[in-house]
Parts: sequence; structure tokens; C-alpha cells
Amino acid sequence: MNNRLQAWPGTGKWIARRLATCLLFLFLACALTPTSWAAPAHVDEVHGDVQKRAVGALRWETMTPGEKVEEGAAIKTGPDSDVEIVTEQGHRFTVHSETTIEFTTLQADETVARLEAGRVVSKVQKLKEAQRFSVQTPTAVCAVRGTEFDTVSGQAGTFVSVYHGVVGVSVLGSHDEIRVPAGQMTSVHNGKIEIPRVIPKDRRTVQRENALARVARHEVGLDMTRTQVIASAAMEQRRADYRERKSLIDVNGNRVRIEEYIVRPAPNQFKLVVLDKRDTRLDYFFYQGTFNQNLPADLSVALKGLSGTLGSSAPTYYLTAYEMGQSNTQDSIHDSATGGHLVQISVDNSGNYVLTDPTNPSNTRTIQAAQLQSDGSYKVYNPLADSFFSVSAAQLASSTKYGIYLPENDTFKDLAPGDTLWETRFNLYTHQVDNVTKINYAQTAAANVLAVNLDATFTYAGGFVLPVSKLDPNGIDETITNYYGDGTFESYRTVLINDNGSIAPQSIFSGVATGAQYKGELLNWNYEQIVTASEFQGRKIDLVVEPKIFIESGLIQ
Repeated sequence: MNNRLQAWPGTGKWIARRLATCLLFLFLACALTPTSWAAPAHVDEVHGDVQKRAVGALRWETMTPGEKVEEGAAIKTGPDSDVEIVTEQGHRFTVHSETTIEFTTLQADETVARLEAGRVVSKVQKLKEAQRFSVQTPTAVCAVRGTEFDTVSGQAGTFVSVYHGVVGVSVLGSHDEIRVPAGQMTSVHNGKIEIPRVIPKDRRTVQRENALARVARHEVGLDMTRTQVIASAAMEQRRADYRERKSLIDVNGNRVRIEEYIVRPAPNQFKLVVLDKRDTRLDYFFYQGTFNQNLPADLSVALKGLSGTLGSSAPTYYLTAYEMGQSNTQDSIHDSATGGHLVQISVDNSGNYVLTDPTNPSNTRTIQAAQLQSDGSYKVYNPLADSFFSVSAAQLASSTKYGIYLPENDTFKDLAPGDTLWETRFNLYTHQVDNVTKINYAQTAAANVLAVNLDATFTYAGGFVLPVSKLDPNGIDETITNYYGDGTFESYRTVLINDNGSIAPQSIFSGVATGAQYKGELLNWNYEQIVTASEFQGRKIDLVVEPKIFIESGLIQ
């Protein structure tokens, strides 16, 4: 496709390729080598009264979903309240009500939490040889090697219940350790460790209920079984704003039934869910966006600006955070971003881009549209995707033209000197495969990110990532494989197919000049994305999406 179509709103090309995919591809274009780093955690879910005290601070502040939890921060929960904290390694802490906990160490090779009082359930990812994970209390130390366990600390001492794996429990200050296997519990009191015993049945029941908490809240998310996904989706669909169903043949000749719906989990959020049911498998996808204010009754009013807005006035609605997940009920891809804010992009008389933070006009930078390189090629900046790429001198003229779609009159306009474009950037982003962090970036300064490549620090699995793209010259069929420095990979094959599974030819969008023409043609086709990865061990996530719901909701203008 030419740049005009590529620059059309990213949501129109494949939202299940993640509204965040433009960010991911941007990251893959930069192979920055990370140094050692402290790995902040973040808040995944909050219920009730949950507060955080930062390092060196005296005051406790109310916590919100997506918020960072820095090394040394303390968290406390009120009555009937809880919070889930996820580290960069994918370790998950479920902090229950009336609990105080401090995250004393959050490093790539070591995670240490100090439970002052209360209860926390720790779900630990498999650790590498040099990695360590422990929960300390005033009376005990619980060290693990990839497990799930429950720790309670109080005046009576410390109680530890192990649900998966093995936990080494020792008296604080002692090197003598007792290994507690799955299905057993122990306690530490008055400097002594109880001989491990079987967890009572009623306590095991409580743990199972905790594991099913997502179903009780009727929310489709990751780490759910097929039964849980279907049950949660059935509840969510009862309050859906938009809903579509369809059966078709996928690119591999298998029949798949698609269910798609959009709901509003909160007044300032929308959530898209796609379920693909085949005879032998279930694949699903969700994308949840959080906006700067409550959404209007007509979602399309807010959604139409997701891929950028042209004009002198800032858009009323913009994303402040998002979460994307896709799974086959065994493997998963998970993206999350927080710190969303608007960036004003003005085109000066030379055709260069002036990026400004409207909340802090002193935070600004100018980026040349094209820079000549020593080998005769040009480094070109794409303000829509916020990325750099290289082209030859012969390709320069067409590569620096970006067609902006104007939904109010159903036309295109090339971005030109004097124009102002508004885009959303994020200050923190994480990309995970099976709960293993592959890509992470965070802003390098207190100021908001203007251009991610220039204003953020990246971390990659193994230190770098190498993207390799393969295009089918005859059909709309593209495969992008990301090779990481630790020897792992992930691969995304995205195709456009009809209801019989045949791949669309490259010519289908030839001559498209309006949004109406684009949407009319797109309704004849379906998106399919097949994901494989080292962690999947030969398995795949295979998602098919019908574009109709995107058009009806306003995700595609």
C-alpha cells in the first residue's frame, strides 16, 4: 500500500493488530542497548481504598490502575479493598484488605517484598538461575523458585500456604530453611517453624475462589480458561453497545465462529472483545482504552480521534492508558501503556515537524522531515506512527507525504506546512509474551514524551530486537518476526481474507479516494492474525476479526 493508505487511521488497518501496534513496530525499529535497570512494577487492578507512599514521602496517595510502583514504595489497603501489582518480570502480587506491604527490591534479577501486616498472594513466574524472589515478614523469610503461595503476617506470626511449586521458609535472621511443597502450609511463631501440614480443605476452597475472581466480576481478561472466557463474555455482552456475530472459513480452511462486542467497563473506558470459536480451540482478544474524561453516548465521537486529529483545536477526547491482550487460553500476548497525553505537531515552512506538549509549552522539539545520511539514503520521520525509517533519494518525494483523513467531509489531505496535527503519546509501555517482558520503555525525564524514540529509554529481552518483515507481492499477507537478543522470537502473520478463506489481492484498494469507498471495500473482507513465539512451544494464537463492528462503532471512520 502507498503512504496515503498507510497513514490512514491505524485503527482502520487492524485493531486486533493492536491499536498499540504502531508503537510496537516503532520500538522494533530502534535497537537501543539497555544498561542495568530498576524494574518498576505497576498497578493492574484496584478495588476500594488503596494508597501508596513513595520513597522518602510522608503522605499516602490514592492509587489508580496503571500507576507505577517504584522500588521502595509502600502500599496499604483499607477494609474490603484489594490491589493487584505486576512486576516487569510478570510476578503478580494480590494484596488483600487491611494489608501494608513494601516493595524493597524491584530489579531484573531480584524481587523482594516486605509484608508488614495483612495478607498477600504471590504468583511467581519461573525464575532463571540467577534470579531471586522472596517475601519477608517481621518474623520470617519465604524464598521461592516459580510458584504461587499465600502469606499472612500478624501478631500471631507468619502463615504460609503453598498452592504450586515449593517455598523455602526460614525464621528471619536464620539460615535454617524448611521446604514447603504444594498443597501444604506452615507457620513461624516465637522463632520456630511449624512442621508443614496439609492445607485444610476450606482454605483450598478460598484459594480457588480467588482464582475465579475475574469470572465473578464478569470481565474477559488474560489467564482464563475456555469456560471462564465464555462465561465472562456472556455476561459482558448483556451490556454491549455494539455486537456482531459471523461464521466463515479461515486462511487454513478451518471453520470459525466470530463473536465481537464493545462495552463500557467505566464511564471513561471502552472495551472491544473478539472471540473465535473453532471445533478444537478458543482464541480471544481484548482491547480496553481509558480516556481523559467520561465518554459520550455516541462512542464514535470519541473514537474517531484515536489515530490523530487535524486542526488548530485540540481534540476533546484522548487516551490516557490502554491494555491489550490476546490468548488461546494457554499462551498470551499482553500490551499496556500509561501516561497518555496529547502532543501538538505543527508543520513549519520547511516541512519539518515541531512537537510541543500543550500542558508545558517549554517542552518542545523540532524534527527534520528527512535527513541525508552518509550512504546517500534519507532518514525520514513519520509523525503519524512516531517512527523513523530509511528511503532512497528516488523514494523521498512520496515517502514524506502523509494523507490525513478528514471524516467531516470524507476526504484526504496531505499533511503540509501550516497544518497542525494532534497525536497521543504514552510515557510508559510494556509488551509481554506469556508474562515475560520483551519490550519496555519509560520516559527519560519528568517531561512528557514527545517522540518516543527520542524521549524514552527502551529495554529489550536480551538487549536488542531485530524485526524481519516478509510481504507477499500478490496478496495482502504480511509476516513480521521479531528476534530478541536472548535467542527468542515472536512472529505475526496478518492477512486479509474473504469468508471462504481466500487472501485479498493487493489491488483491492486501488483507486480508493474516500472513506466511504474504503469502508465499503473493507466490509467484503476479514482480518486474520496468526501469532507464534518461542514461549508457545509450537502452539499459536489464531484470531479472525470482521471489520463491521469497527465501522459501526466509529473505530474506522
